[in-house]
Amino acid sequence: MQHQPEQQIKDATVAVHYAYVVRHEYTAAVVQSDNLLRVSPFSDHYQTAGAVAVDTDPPGSQVSYTDELGNRVHRVRVTEPHRTLVIAAAGAAQLAVAPPPVADVPLRLAQRGTAAAEFRLASPLVNPDRVRGAAYTASGGAVTLLETVERIVRWVERQVRYQTGVTSVASTAADVLERMAGVCQDKAHLALGMLRARGVPARYASGLLTRQPGETHAWVEFLHPDAGWLLADPTRGVIVNTATDYLKFAVGRDYTDAPPVAGSFVSDGRGRLDFVTAQVFFDRTDITVADALQLLTDTPGPAAPAPAAAVSARSAPPPAAFPGAQCGCSTRR
Repeated sequence: MQHQPEQQIKDATVAVHYAYVVRHEYTAAVVQSDNLLRVSPFSDHYQTAGAVAVDTDPPGSQVSYTDELGNRVHRVRVTEPHRTLVIAAAGAAQLAVAPPPVADVPLRLAQRGTAAAEFRLASPLVNPDRVRGAAYTASGGAVTLLETVERIVRWVERQVRYQTGVTSVASTAADVLERMAGVCQDKAHLALGMLRARGVPARYASGLLTRQPGETHAWVEFLHPDAGWLLADPTRGVIVNTATDYLKFAVGRDYTDAPPVAGSFVSDGRGRLDFVTAQVFFDRTDITVADALQLLTDTPGPAAPAPAAAVSARSAPPPAAFPGAQCGCSTRR
């Protein structure tokens, strides 16, 4: 089958707007925090980024740039002493309504060449060699690209139990294979390792499920030699056909390249992620940072402790790592 030209894809789009908010709490005053935020829409053939606004409470100085992977990054430095830090974002994007059909190709075509070679190799949280056996077990005798991807993604969806509290943002693909449990970030890492073990270039993606309010979601993308990067979601069992269900923020070799919020802080105390949520709107075009902040009141959630090492501002050691957050998706479709 032939795919439609890129222009046709961009013509058949729908506008969405979103609000995102996260709150961190600290046991002692923070004298400085540096934050890297990847909460802006990614732009590619299937998604076009619109305007984005980011704010913090307390306020900080901001710069934005595009990293080497194409992710838009906001860097915010807060120097006003604080015990609570709120980060809010609001933005817009155009999503492809119906991605074009994609033809299957021999697996060897995806394994050849130097294109996206870094996405075939090991990364900080994904070592293909550690999950190679599972990759061949799951993919069986598949000899085409889409069949290989589908078998691996379905295997991870069915065999790895969705369970919170058993992994962390530092868990590796091998850890997930050992536990056979985790959240969407973990399923994505395992699928990445298994796809790379079969020679398929695969990268990590993070963003939002447009029809499921909540925390950020994680999935994978694999490189098709003709159609480019295509979505596969080992948490929800979705292959290629994304429609308007996903709003992508960032991509990377694994989570370490694409966390929604990362950074460091200087304090005598410890920090924890207290609350995070997001919502996507198809029927509103007036979403602002104020709407993101309103989510703190509308959907109060239980605290999610993620302690960071205590740091003394007086002795000026390296700052503590910003408490990280795994995705909070569920398997609802």
